Amino acid sequence: MSEALKKAAPRGSRHKVIYGIGIGNSVGFGLLDFLDREEKKEKITEFLGEEREKRNFAAALDRAKEESRELYRKTLANAGREAAAIFEIHEMLLSDPDFVDSVVAAIESGTPAAEAVLSAGESLAAIFERLDDEYLAARGADMRDIAKRVYSVIVGKNQEKRASGEKIIPICRDLSPGDTANLDTSGVAGFVTFSGSVNSHTAILARAMDIPALVRAEEIGEEYHGAPAIIDPASGCLFINPTPEEMLRFAEQKEKKEAEASRLRTLTALPAVTKSGKRIALYANIGSPSEAGAARKMGAEGIGLFRSEFLFIGRDDLPTEAEQFEAYSSVARLFEDKKGPVVIRTLDIGADKILPSLSFGEEDNPALGMRGIRLCLAKPEVFRTQLRAILRASAFGKVAIMLPMVTNIDEVRQTRRILSEEKNRLRFEEVDFDENIGLGIMIETPAAAIMAEKLAGECDFFSVGTNDLFQYTMAADRQNHRLSYLAEGDGIEPVLRLIKLASDGIHAAGGDKWIGICGEMAADENLTELLISSGIDELSVSPPYIARVKERIRGIE
Repeated sequence: MSEALKKAAPRGSRHKVIYGIGIGNSVGFGLLDFLDREEKKEKITEFLGEEREKRNFAAALDRAKEESRELYRKTLANAGREAAAIFEIHEMLLSDPDFVDSVVAAIESGTPAAEAVLSAGESLAAIFERLDDEYLAARGADMRDIAKRVYSVIVGKNQEKRASGEKIIPICRDLSPGDTANLDTSGVAGFVTFSGSVNSHTAILARAMDIPALVRAEEIGEEYHGAPAIIDPASGCLFINPTPEEMLRFAEQKEKKEAEASRLRTLTALPAVTKSGKRIALYANIGSPSEAGAARKMGAEGIGLFRSEFLFIGRDDLPTEAEQFEAYSSVARLFEDKKGPVVIRTLDIGADKILPSLSFGEEDNPALGMRGIRLCLAKPEVFRTQLRAILRASAFGKVAIMLPMVTNIDEVRQTRRILSEEKNRLRFEEVDFDENIGLGIMIETPAAAIMAEKLAGECDFFSVGTNDLFQYTMAADRQNHRLSYLAEGDGIEPVLRLIKLASDGIHAAGGDKWIGICGEMAADENLTELLISSGIDELSVSPPYIARVKERIRGIE
């Protein structure tokens, strides 16, 4: 046991174990830090006049939006696109008319802006939390977070991350996504909340940042503030004033994890090939050019899914062709010497990702409405600009185009006609591009899986988006925690059967067509062998999972 751990061992203090829902694979040791002790806010009673209060609110709103953008950039660099998208949602909530109008109305009735902000945030959060949809209910925490940020700007409080000479384990009622993103990972051993859920934005950030956490933990009093504790998400336990035996177990787990990380690093340059010699293409999912370097460093042979939405979300205008070309070509250049392509998915907006500039108005069921390729074909001027940018980028590396949410062959044929026209324009302008650029589709619906053999006549490759395929096959919102049992045991068999059906149909079509998976199933090591035996040629995962999946592939007979 290290000297640090010996010092942390209990000295007559009361030992206690509390239980919760664990998030993450790491274990952590630190001193409990009750954040709510420092969260008591003084009530603002002085009203400065309607116009001044409105100006203060407007200025605070602008500053809070800028903070959301700063958190987006920071999280994008540290945790990736999916985690960073949380703060795009925060920026949209800050512009929500219900929130803004509620605050303005309260100010006009004589309420100070700071109080009005907290009251509006709490009221809207309560509305979200009463909804049956768990995904929408979790937005209540986001509403409180943005209200807290605006409040802090108005009253002059900052939200700087806490500094400590020793590692701490923050513990509180709930930790906002903003506070989570600002945690200093070098000084935080994990965190514990008495509320929250495994699908909350805070939980998503914790997983992406590799911070061990417990949510919905049993409540304890502040008498444990400063007590040493071990947080172990695997067992869902927080060991307060741990015993020598628990400290020894923690030291062994920590050592085991460090050894595992060292072992996985040795796989970076090795191919993803089974013991019998079957080669599997192992690519990376990225959401912005800033993630491409990490993907390459982790050993990705290509990019299996480059989400292009980062260029469109969080802005009032649409990205230009030049902006898109710069983003796509920078990744193409980085992977120019790699075997695999950079697969750029065209704009996948719709459902839970809405752009005011591309909206078709409110839909009763947006998950079944204008999204993916449907929206692109309905907005041809936007689609053409993106296709031109991708074509131009193909002159700087091996690039391919992938269409989301395709359900019938006509959608592919319409795209090919538009693509052909844009190729002709580029030839006329004497602009270089790859004449043989690949065109593939996402398999995200049962319709696409069933029609895969026919679609293979128009497509060069396929990638299964297992998240949406599960949702549409099981008629279950993938964000609804209460329905998570459907993905357990034999619950995923219908999805696996559709994947096998699609794979068989695509390979029956002949040629060099390939099928991969870019959804969460690709990173599930328990499914790797089954997916490969189903005929899957490629797996695309988030950069941190590449080495682990590669190790699993190399161990398959």
